[in-house]
Amino acid sequence: MSLSLYIIVAVSYALAGCYVLYILYFLLGFRRLKAPALKEDADLPPLSVLICARNEEAVIETCVRSVFAQDYPGDKFRVLVVNDRSEDRTAQILEKLAAEFHSLKLLHLNSCPKGISPKKHAIARGLEYCDTEFILATDADARHDPQWLRSYASLCNEKLGAATGLSLFRKDEFRSAWERTWQSMQTLEALSHNVVIAGAMMNGFVITANGNNMMYRKSLFNSNTALKNNVVTGDDSDIVYEAQSRGYDVLFNAHPASVVRLEPESGIGAVVNQRVRWASHVMKATLPVRILGLSVFLFYLSTLLLPFLAFADSAVLYWWGGLWLIKAACDFAYMSFTLHKFRIPYNFGHLFLMELVHALFIVWVGLAGTFGRFTWKGTEYQKTMKP
Repeated sequence: MSLSLYIIVAVSYALAGCYVLYILYFLLGFRRLKAPALKEDADLPPLSVLICARNEEAVIETCVRSVFAQDYPGDKFRVLVVNDRSEDRTAQILEKLAAEFHSLKLLHLNSCPKGISPKKHAIARGLEYCDTEFILATDADARHDPQWLRSYASLCNEKLGAATGLSLFRKDEFRSAWERTWQSMQTLEALSHNVVIAGAMMNGFVITANGNNMMYRKSLFNSNTALKNNVVTGDDSDIVYEAQSRGYDVLFNAHPASVVRLEPESGIGAVVNQRVRWASHVMKATLPVRILGLSVFLFYLSTLLLPFLAFADSAVLYWWGGLWLIKAACDFAYMSFTLHKFRIPYNFGHLFLMELVHALFIVWVGLAGTFGRFTWKGTEYQKTMKP
């Protein structure tokens, strides 16, 4: 091979080496992950549950009922739902639920200031009505285990700033074998983010959190850094970064009851759009997270571009095969270990199919999230809101 090809291959394998070290680092953290012992009723703190909803008529009632079905003293938690300018029957459904559950509080928003992320505006307004030290945030399409609240309350202490848990896409019925396959691939791809977050967090390295399944101190919001209002998404990341910057612990809740089940996207295009939205705030993350994200992105990019260099020298194909094997071995080992520990069943064939397209998928959504646009709740955005 020519010198230039050797350099390109060497850089690719240096990135592969970083990837192996990252996986080992996450694995070491994940091995320390333990479920908290659940507290008795007398030791449970008061909690607020905050749900922001926009046009969620199909799922909001199931979500609210799953929260009120908690194994938690009724006088120790309250639920606040922020109806964020819904144009469907969300408001009517919530009013009916409020008549049934007297501790359910509603806040109806009719507008959002220009230049501010609607979701972050809804969170900020909702927090004004929460008077407990700790707040649990979840999404309108989430379903909760009866001990979900108790599992988070069992983490509460004076050192805790924020905690997050596993979010699992779950669909019960499929129209075809193909839908079952790609939905399973979507679930596994999302879980790959979750288990990386968990492993890193146990090492004190906070990447992000799941905004649909997290708890945080209200006092984190007494400054303007906990929510970067001009960045459309990423409220979950902003909160855990603020908690860490103040010296609080940020934990991953490993109790089985902490897992929330979410409605998956119904089409492949919608999945891509969702992941682009998730990726849109990565460059607003902390410097270590950006370095991690960029090095992984470049490694994945090298696995896609290296085969094209075979037109110059076919020997490159052997080196490309080695890169692919390194990535696949790391991914299969980490996913198998972590999903087994969480007792989540999976289809190995679907995991293999996901691995075949994973690098291309991540590179695409990474570029689109950084430079492109996405749709959220019927409105098109770029990552940053213009005033």
